[in-house]
Parts: sequence; C-alpha cells; structure tokens
Amino acid sequence: MSKPGISFLSRDEIEDIHNATLAVLKNTGVKIVSKEALDILKEAGANVDYDRNHVSIPGRLVEEALRRAPKTIKFCARDPKYDFTLDKKEPHFTTSGFASCITDWESGERRLSTSEDLAR
Repeated sequence: MSKPGISFLSRDEIEDIHNATLAVLKNTGVKIVSKEALDILKEAGANVDYDRNHVSIPGRLVEEALRRAPKTIKFCARDPKYDFTLDKKEPHFTTSGFASCITDWESGERRLSTSEDLAR
C-alpha cells in the first residue's frame, strides 16, 4: 500500500530551479572563505580565485557531486532507539536540531527553549 504524498512543484519546475541554480554557480559563483574548501574545489575542476575567495562551479561538477552523494542520511541520537533515516520515501519535519519553543515541564507554560532544555 503506497502512502499519500504531496508535491508543491511540478517536475518541470524542479528542473527549471535546478538549471537556474547551475547557472548561478557557474556564472555568478560563490564566496568561500575556507582555503581548504577552495583547494578541494580547484582540484575537482572548479575555477577558483584565491584573492577574492571566489569559486565558479561548472555544472558537470555539481552533477557529479549529486550522483555521488548518499541517497539517505542517518541521524544518530544519543539513544539509538531515536535514530532516524532521512530519505525521499517519507516526509520529515525538523527544527534544525533545536526546539525554538517548548512547554515547560514544571510550569506547563509555553516559552522559548534554552540550551539547558536541549541538554535535558
């Protein structure tokens, strides 16, 4: 039994965004302040300007990176029973690793979270 899915963009729209991104990476480029990253990109075939910390990345390099990237990513929790795998099969919602608001377990009030909350 297949699960219901939701899509906000058509395949053509996704392809248009991808092609526009490739054009920006190649023609406009990006600023990267890490010399190590610039060295890696240069060795891979990107056009690097060390004086400006600027790199232009050709489309073939992006396409190769996408082909080689893992298709799933496992997020490991302190307790392995909370591990989860990020993939294209299931939707995932996240707060980028932190909870911006919580319900305080002592007072029952909703408030901004603290680093202490996250550690607990």
